[in-house]
Amino acid sequence: MRAFGARLLFASAALLLAGMALSLFFQVVAREARLPVDWTEELSRFAFIAMVFLASAYATLRRRHLRVSVFSDLVARWVGPRPVAAFHLVILVAFEAVMVVYSALNFVEGLRFANISPAIGFNQNHLFVVMSVGFAASALINAADLLAVLSGRSDGQLDGGRAGAER
Repeated sequence: MRAFGARLLFASAALLLAGMALSLFFQVVAREARLPVDWTEELSRFAFIAMVFLASAYATLRRRHLRVSVFSDLVARWVGPRPVAAFHLVILVAFEAVMVVYSALNFVEGLRFANISPAIGFNQNHLFVVMSVGFAASALINAADLLAVLSGRSDGQLDGGRAGAER
């Protein structure tokens, strides 16, 4: 299931990145040809925003996200890596759950009070759906990792157990 989720998140983020790049390329070509294409900037911006949320969930799944671990490594020397990993994961899941609720509420409010983009007429509040999906995916990934740490199926290394992982 994790492999399918990784492929889906990667493919979605890659398609959005390609859409952003193509839109910007078309904008440059159209500018040189003096064609009025106002929609390219908005489309590339919306694709970028959506890509960031999906790519962050992918980075969480692959354990390739940025991690500053000076204090947690120090504490882990005293209490062990499992309690520190469990604490990190609880905080992450709580934050991600709050962000899912926040983005869902903003989406619902955006249906009532639309924020329409001027060039393509897109309700920008629909981007909160992608935000909610990205944070929900990260929350599920971190919750599964938390269960693995609490049940003893994980050594508590949040870097995926890679030797010499970047910190």
